[in-house]
This record gives sequence, structure tokens and C-alpha cells, in this order.
Amino acid sequence: MDLEPVADVDVVEFRFNVRTASPDDVATGSPERVDHRRYYPGMTTTAVSRMIAIAAAAAVAACSAPAPTTAPTDGVSAASSTTAPSGPQAATLGTALDVVTSNGTASYALSNLAPVPIDAQIIAANGTMYSVDVSIVAQSGTTVFNGFYFVARDQDGASIAPAVGAVKPGITSGQLDAGQTVVGHLAFDVPVGKSISQVALRDSQGKTLAIWGVG
Repeated sequence: MDLEPVADVDVVEFRFNVRTASPDDVATGSPERVDHRRYYPGMTTTAVSRMIAIAAAAAVAACSAPAPTTAPTDGVSAASSTTAPSGPQAATLGTALDVVTSNGTASYALSNLAPVPIDAQIIAANGTMYSVDVSIVAQSGTTVFNGFYFVARDQDGASIAPAVGAVKPGITSGQLDAGQTVVGHLAFDVPVGKSISQVALRDSQGKTLAIWGVG
């Protein structure tokens, strides 16, 4: 609340006169009283009391004022706790993609999708056996590879599992240190009447990391 100023009051200072009671004071039961007019010239005792009461009310109001409820801003907004995950990389067959995992980074290149001659098939196909050339170059860390990390999809979006071991030299499984390379074939037994539209690389948890489309 707002306080109205008291007119015609000049307060120079507050003083408190403290003294020890003398034997005469004890005998009379009334120590010498302090004359406030001595320290506030021209002011009556009533005026002094009023001034003290106003000052006390102002102090109480200041102490009881509610603390601000809005935190000050410094112009910097808090960062979002969540970040939208990026999708898998995508390219056409014949393009190398750098794939980053928690273990390391490697360059993967898939190319030359073509039917496998019957006499080159170690495992006979139920439909038509296709293979794709795979090259993996480890760039940093340790790259774990596995033929079963790849999956093809037909023109309708249905998955076609890899026929690991159906052709040689094939991509099976292993790991590469930085600077090492593995090259081999990866086969897919494509059902009759279907064709491969893309080949994808997944991690061990099934998350798609890269996709190569068939142009």
C-alpha cells in the first residue's frame, strides 16, 4: 500500500537514552524519564508517537510484500529435451554411404544387382536367385557386419530375406578394424513374379540405417 507523507516533520536522527537507575530511582520506583522533545525540537509526544507508528507500518509492509512469481528471463529459451531422430540414408545402387553406429563408422557400397546363374548357386532357389555386390570399408572404431543385417523389398513393399551362403564369395559375418575392407556377394531368393525395388541395411536391433534403391 502507499503511505502518505507526514507534513512539517523534520527527523534528524533517532536516539535512545539508556542509563542505569540510581539508588534514588530505585527508592522512588521511577527512573528519570527521557524527554523526547529534547531530541525532536518543536514536536509533541503525540507527533513523535505518530511518526514511529508510520515508520513501523512501512517496515512491516516492505517485509510482507510478495516475492515475484515470474523468473527473470535472459533471452535464452530452454532447449527441447527431445530431438527428432534422423531417418536412414538413401541412395541408388552403386553409391557408397557412410554409416555411423555406436561402434564405429564404415562406408557401404552396394552395386550390380543381377540374377545368379544356376550353376553358381550353392543353394537352389525357390524363385529366382539374385545377388548384389557388397563392399564394406571400416573408417573408425570397429565395424560389425553380418549378411543377415541386409533385407530386400519387392515392388509391393514385402520383405525378402537374404539367402546368406547361397553364393560365393559371400558376405557372412565378422568385424573390421579401421582401414580394413570386406567384399562379397549377397543373394536373395526372389519369389516368382516379384522383383527387388530396394535393399536396406539394418543394425542388430532391426533399425534401418541405409537404403539403396534400384534405379
